[in-house]
Amino acid sequence: MHFFKTGIGFLTIGQAVVASSSPACHLSKAPSDPNTRLKSADTSFPEYRPLTIATDSISKPRPITTNTSFKLSSDGKTPGVIVLDYGKDIEGYGTFHVKSHSGNTSVFEMSYSESRALLDNHMADGPLPLSAAMDTYRINRFNVSESKTYTNRLIQGGLRYQKLNLSSAGELELSFVGFLPSIDPKSTSDLSGTFECSDPLINRIWATGARTVQLTEIAAESLPDFWVITDEGALVDSLAPQPFAQDYAATMTTYELNFTVKPISNGFGFTVLSDTLGNGIYLLVDVVNGIVSAHAGSSEWNSPTLASAALPQSVTLDNWHDVHCVVNLTQISIEINSVSVLEFSQTSSFYGSFGLGASYTHAAVFTNVSLTAFGQQMYYSSLTDKSALEDFQLGTNPLPVSVDGSRRDRIAYAGDLDIAAGATFASTHGLQYINGSIALLGSFQELPGFFVPTAKVQQFPRTSDVQANVTGLLSYSFSLASAMAQYYSHTGDTSFLQHWAPRVARLFDWADSQMLPNGLFNVSNAMFGGDWDYYDPSLDGVVAKFNLVYAYSLAQWLPFMADGGLNTTVYESRLQSLRSAINTHLWSETLQAFYLADSHQDFFSQEANALAILSGTANTTRSRTILSSMSRDLLVPAGALAFSNSSASSGWTQKISPYASGYHLKAAFHANDTLTAKHLLNTIWETMSDPKHANYTGCTWETLNADGTPGLGDSTSLCHTWGSGPTADLSRHVLGVQTVTPGFKTWKVAPQTLDLNWARGAHPTPLGPIQVHWRFDSEGLFFMNVTAPANTQGTIYLPSNMAKPLKTCRVVYGSKVEKSCAESFTVCGGQTFTFQQMS
Repeated sequence: MHFFKTGIGFLTIGQAVVASSSPACHLSKAPSDPNTRLKSADTSFPEYRPLTIATDSISKPRPITTNTSFKLSSDGKTPGVIVLDYGKDIEGYGTFHVKSHSGNTSVFEMSYSESRALLDNHMADGPLPLSAAMDTYRINRFNVSESKTYTNRLIQGGLRYQKLNLSSAGELELSFVGFLPSIDPKSTSDLSGTFECSDPLINRIWATGARTVQLTEIAAESLPDFWVITDEGALVDSLAPQPFAQDYAATMTTYELNFTVKPISNGFGFTVLSDTLGNGIYLLVDVVNGIVSAHAGSSEWNSPTLASAALPQSVTLDNWHDVHCVVNLTQISIEINSVSVLEFSQTSSFYGSFGLGASYTHAAVFTNVSLTAFGQQMYYSSLTDKSALEDFQLGTNPLPVSVDGSRRDRIAYAGDLDIAAGATFASTHGLQYINGSIALLGSFQELPGFFVPTAKVQQFPRTSDVQANVTGLLSYSFSLASAMAQYYSHTGDTSFLQHWAPRVARLFDWADSQMLPNGLFNVSNAMFGGDWDYYDPSLDGVVAKFNLVYAYSLAQWLPFMADGGLNTTVYESRLQSLRSAINTHLWSETLQAFYLADSHQDFFSQEANALAILSGTANTTRSRTILSSMSRDLLVPAGALAFSNSSASSGWTQKISPYASGYHLKAAFHANDTLTAKHLLNTIWETMSDPKHANYTGCTWETLNADGTPGLGDSTSLCHTWGSGPTADLSRHVLGVQTVTPGFKTWKVAPQTLDLNWARGAHPTPLGPIQVHWRFDSEGLFFMNVTAPANTQGTIYLPSNMAKPLKTCRVVYGSKVEKSCAESFTVCGGQTFTFQQMS
């Protein structure tokens, strides 16, 4: 049984987002010696198999064949090690088959990493405690006692490398090692969208973004339960605590936590004063070593001890113990079985929720959890029913969703969705994933009108506003609104538009209430001022990025407002006034760009200036000036810096952002600036898509240093959707396929040739694909073939930079043949259009 004060409901948006109820479940007793990390996998996809094997950490890898066996031997002092390489990032359930074993095979470990450099760390490239969407630890330990197939119960997110390590004195022979995919593993060449051209690098870049999209699409109800629910309680094995998820919990400062626990392997842990991502004060109860200790974060790993004490000898494994914890701001005290075991004061965390967990190789059963706060019991659960998983966001995901990264940040992020949506529409055409993320994130609207920037995916959308009036990452609210506009533009789903238009209007109306007399948007609360570059100083006041992301979002929505029931005239007037104010007050004649903020007028932002072009704030002349300034002050051999060089003296890091560069690339295509587009593609995305690069994963990365190496050290995500922008832009601008009216009822094909000899591919639409093939022959004469769905109308434009002037042409459209030349042609879908330049 369980109860809690207030609840979280859900809403349904369109056919792609469907509510479901949890099935009745058979509950079993927790075993005294469980192998709780194993599962009987249920997947129809073929296994991922490694491509190469190395028998130690330094030997040269050799190809794996069907006859390859995996043999490990250890004397108990020197471990037997095998390193496997899958060639690119994969994700799923680790599995292996034991052919034979002898001696002591109780300590067999598999560890995982996106990069080879981190594989030899004890925790490889983990732990990853931010959510319950994958295993916490990047290392799994097995006590091998039978010749059988072993399969992990939880998903390992994006990884390229796997290490097998036998450290106990014995021998193992495995006939198979691999992964059962948690996503559809189809080749990028088999997706709904396709792209191919005469430059192999550009092909790799498109496919790299498409692969990233694939690995960050999570089908509805595909995540396994994080805990194992039994009739004794919740069995938790080597998993970071995930916070109790009621709204009020995140702001608690004073409360009492009670639970009963039976440690069955090494010990257990729990957090208090935890933020929504699990970081707080971690209390480790190490029963085997007789110590209780406190640490800042979500585990003891790489976290100095804040306080510690010896445990009473009465605290033992396989027995039940009552834990009582009192939190009073900085003061924390713990009793076990009514005996005080630890009292301390700390200044690392001051408010937040609680969570239950277990450190690596620790396991315990938890039951009878009670929270007392605000003068009353706010929560109680025996944790013997699967419905308790919802309270901590530990169950499956009710909606299909697009998340931030495959390995790190398996959470829905509002800021990434504008980039992710375009790449999705051009490649997998997974409309349900974008719709699901919008449904979830859009339901987290706060009272003033802006949105919470992130949401864990193991929850239904809310049915009421978040009772708060402060948010971080304010720009993500506008990016979410832009993603909504992009979704409607692509699908033409009027029910979607009518649902979200009034909610977006609330955001825009709040923004209008924050305007200064000079017409600029002002961020009056410093808590709002952070952005995707969390490692840089936060900004408030008048900031170019916040003004321009607002203008960009307004411009994206303006064509659809009337159909959404909004007063177009009001918002059009606001956009015109905002554009005028930005041009008047934020333009720097010295920089020849829009400066960063009123507080920092000596350097500029790459993203903000790209948005000035994309939002129509900058006219054609100023757009060219901006792109020239960006080339002068941002371009480096490895790509383009996110902020101009002089930003370093004010504390900004000199990093390359595939996210910000994605908008830079869009702006270059928007302005038909081939040189800039090619530089960005041939540097930033060349690095990430190069199979010979040391950190190649087949996916786009989160951040790069100025020299092109991963930009956030060991924590850098090497499969991050916000870097996938070129996949959309190559389809939209090099193939040239774009929607003109929502749902591709009318469309256009307007290719920019990017100095290529040819390009071909298909851009998915809700009505069917638009297929394009264009080429220049050996004499420089142009050919183009276009096929579009029936019952649509399109305009086909010839490239502006034809290799030879048009003299004579042949145009075939259905049964109609013409020999006159023109720069554009209006056609109906359902028939093939062919243009041939004859001379």
